[in-house]
Amino acid sequence: MPANNTNNTNNTNNTNNTNGINGTNNTNGTHNTNGTHNTNNTNAAGSALALLVEEVSKRSALLTSREQGAFVGSELPIVDRALSRILAEGLARGPVFCEWGSGLGGACGVAALHGFTPLGIEIQRELVDSARVLAESLSLPLVFAEGTFLLPGDEDLVGTATDQTELTFDSRAWDEMDLTPADCDVVFSYPWPGEEDMMDRIFARHASAKALLVTFHDFGRVLVQRKLHHQKDLRILGWM
Repeated sequence: MPANNTNNTNNTNNTNNTNGINGTNNTNGTHNTNGTHNTNNTNAAGSALALLVEEVSKRSALLTSREQGAFVGSELPIVDRALSRILAEGLARGPVFCEWGSGLGGACGVAALHGFTPLGIEIQRELVDSARVLAESLSLPLVFAEGTFLLPGDEDLVGTATDQTELTFDSRAWDEMDLTPADCDVVFSYPWPGEEDMMDRIFARHASAKALLVTFHDFGRVLVQRKLHHQKDLRILGWM
């Protein structure tokens, strides 16, 4: 969803342990060394994904006109495709998945189906509440916090922010999840048009080495980049 402060994000009961979750029991499943769990078919189970898409669609239809104007959700089957490739190619260094601007929680839900530990930060309380209900109704281990992913000191990075983005700078959401940006193995975002470079800069400042930035773009494109060791540059791994 057009990212954070972009007026979107998601979450449920917080857990202070973000080091990983147990994958669902599946006698056909295997565990990757990066801590995520996936089955022989790396795409999320079709029925589970279809149910998630249906539930998110229902909740999107219930949004007010004001909320709909400030929220655009990622196409979940395309997110599923990208995460499947990330897992198949062993690109994620670990299981902690955080969406910046998590909206109704759909992308976090897809991450959960792939065995990640999903967390979302969303600035709109109504979207956070809806995402938490979604997680509970589908019995998915999703954690959402209300607030911004922007930290104090990030003011110099947001010069290209659009009017769609609500700019606030505090660590409340991170503190609630007992997490820092450097703890995230995969950061997912759907930046508003024109804010792509801003998102890259924020990630480059706060992410730790080898973390992935996965961004959804128009026309069903997903860009995957990696933070380089001891540098602020990002390496493009490809479009997925």
